[in-house]
Amino acid sequence: MAAVADILESVDRLPALPSTVIRLTAMLTDDQADLGEIEEVARHDEALSMAILRFANSALYGRAGREFNLRQSIVRLGGKMLLRIALEQQASKLFESAGEAYGLRRGALWRGSVGGAFAAEEMAKKHAFPDVDLCFLCGLLRDVGKLVMDAHYGADYLPMVSPHIAPGRTAVEGERAAFGADHAQIGAELALRWRLPQRIADAIRYHHEPPAEEPDHDLLFDIVHAGDIICLWAGLAIGHDGLQYKLAPHVRKGLGLGRREAELDITITWGRLRELEEMMDDSPTQGKST
Repeated sequence: MAAVADILESVDRLPALPSTVIRLTAMLTDDQADLGEIEEVARHDEALSMAILRFANSALYGRAGREFNLRQSIVRLGGKMLLRIALEQQASKLFESAGEAYGLRRGALWRGSVGGAFAAEEMAKKHAFPDVDLCFLCGLLRDVGKLVMDAHYGADYLPMVSPHIAPGRTAVEGERAAFGADHAQIGAELALRWRLPQRIADAIRYHHEPPAEEPDHDLLFDIVHAGDIICLWAGLAIGHDGLQYKLAPHVRKGLGLGRREAELDITITWGRLRELEEMMDDSPTQGKST
């Protein structure tokens, strides 16, 4: 863990979740949140309030001819959706300009994070996972470690890691050889520093290499991993490392992810992403290429 701590401590521009998101996460993950408390937190974050109102009054959630105020919007969307919106909004800020280290254009990492989240959400629904929103959140944050790598190494990343990526070797193995840690490990530690739940941090840690055996196997990790692969197959956020990742055999078998299913998931992911970009007039990806 020394390498992870050194990389995190040395980054001056270390991303931080705002207090609003941290407070909402604490409230909404224990299912004890009071409506009045949630509304009070949201009112103190103008951008979050606007996002809540926009989603609640959109065609996806609202009814034609009726507009919902903030409290009505909170009730209509529900706690888990509020947490999704809060983290989604913050992800757009965090990922908007990142990606240089991985050869990604502006906005591509954001599209990849959201695309993987949608793919994981769809997978969770198909396999009756008990917490679909958790899969979405973990999919959204799975590559947050790339932010740190990007801030720490920037243009120096590729020359350092390339010599360690040989045929048959994955990109995360190359990162470990070059830096002593990979972006998934770093992302997990960053999530814990943000005070996110341990299971979310573990889903980030294992999103490229989900454990196949008990007691470490978790369907959540399999779903987030599959969502990441679907995102790459869809052509989203493919940088220098994109084609180095493979679908774990036990996930392919366990989730029944054959070619036909994958093509359908890719179509759904692209459709959901376009809907979101249309809804978010200020999306950082409007007019941007992957």
